[in-house]
Formats: sequence, structure tokens, C-alpha cells
Amino acid sequence: MGYVSVDEIYDEEGQEKQEVKNDYISVEETAIVEIDVKKSRFIGMAFHVESDDDVHQIIGNLKKSNKNAKHVAYAYILGETSDVAKNNDDGEPAGSAGAPIFEAIKKSNLTNTLVAVVRYFGGIELGKSRLTRVYNAVAIGALNEAKKYKMVYCNEVEIKVSYQNYGAVNKLFSDDNVHIIEQKNDESMPVIKIAVPVNSSERLVDSIRARTRGAGVVSKYGTGFYKFEYKTSVTE
Repeated sequence: MGYVSVDEIYDEEGQEKQEVKNDYISVEETAIVEIDVKKSRFIGMAFHVESDDDVHQIIGNLKKSNKNAKHVAYAYILGETSDVAKNNDDGEPAGSAGAPIFEAIKKSNLTNTLVAVVRYFGGIELGKSRLTRVYNAVAIGALNEAKKYKMVYCNEVEIKVSYQNYGAVNKLFSDDNVHIIEQKNDESMPVIKIAVPVNSSERLVDSIRARTRGAGVVSKYGTGFYKFEYKTSVTE
């Protein structure tokens, strides 16, 4: 088998070691929850966002469509390394709305995520402590309802195998361990291109080599982030 290690490690006099980037998680679809506390109505919404402009557009639209709401507090985190993080109380007591919403996003390890909470005031003051808990709970509820995905830093691997071994190799792949980039089945030797998480790529390639008994070629041709399903909930 023509074999190229997909996790090459260079010696001190060779090339630079492969860069490894951290995975990150984001909200995929908008989710909405609603609760009533002391006649005030709180509507929490989680959104996927890619930029400050996305955030400003969504918040602007929420304020237009909720003209009778007293507050539209929000928080968001952006970037592969969560390097942009902002929150806004929108008139609530300082630190009682934006900060607890932000904590919910941060605790869930999400990025490229905006959570906004629209409050229709019911005439009864809740006090800062209780208000903080409510905003946090509503944010957590929205995040728990939201479908999420994980962006995983992967090695891009090309596999060439015979038709005889094609089925055996395909059985090694599942939705949660590889991302299928491309499959070409009309050639004399089928070609499969996959994205494999960096931390498991060497193990998978070893399995492919064992399944094909050396009859094939495996090579790494690049790296990048790829989308994988993510399942978990945020807790208080």
C-alpha cells in the first residue's frame, strides 16, 4: 500500500509541525423560548451569526417587530477562538441582563452565537438579583432548544481502493467520525475524499490499511474546518 501519514511530525531540522486548531461549536438554527414572571413576558431567542453586522441587523429587526417591548437585551460571541464578545442590557439595571445572557453562551462553549431576550414589562419590578436569574434562565432555555453543530479541524484525506475493498472501507465511516467530501465510483480505482478530525486521523488510516490489506493508496492533501453534528445541553 502506498501510505502517507496523515499526521506528519517533522524532526528539528525538517519542516514546521502541522498546525492544530481548536474545534468550536455554534448554533445552527434559530430557537425561541418564552416564560412569564410576575406579569412580565420574556422571549429568548438564539441565532447563528458571523459578524457584528449580522448582530446589528437581527437586533434592529427585533426592535422593529417588538415595538411595545420595554427591553431587548442581548449578548454574543464571535470567531473561531471566541475573540469577540459583547453584551447589552438595553436599559435594564447594569449587569442584570446582558451579562447573564453572555454567561449562558460562554458556559455552553458556543461561538458565532447571539442570544437576545425581549422583555414585555408587566408593571412589577423583579429586583436585580431575580432579574439576573431570569435572563440567564431564558438564555439557557433558548440555547438548549437550538440545534447546534461542531466545526472540527480536520485532515483532508484521499483514499484510492479497489472495488473489492470499497465496501469494507466505507463501513469504517460514520456521520460522527468523518465528513465525506467526495466519492468517485466510476473510475478503475474508486476515489474517496474525506475530512477526518486531526486527533483521530492516524487511527482511522491504520484501520483502512488493515481492511484493505495494503491494497490501496491513502494520502493527506490539506486541512480545514468541517461541520459535524453536536449534541448536548446547557446547564445552569
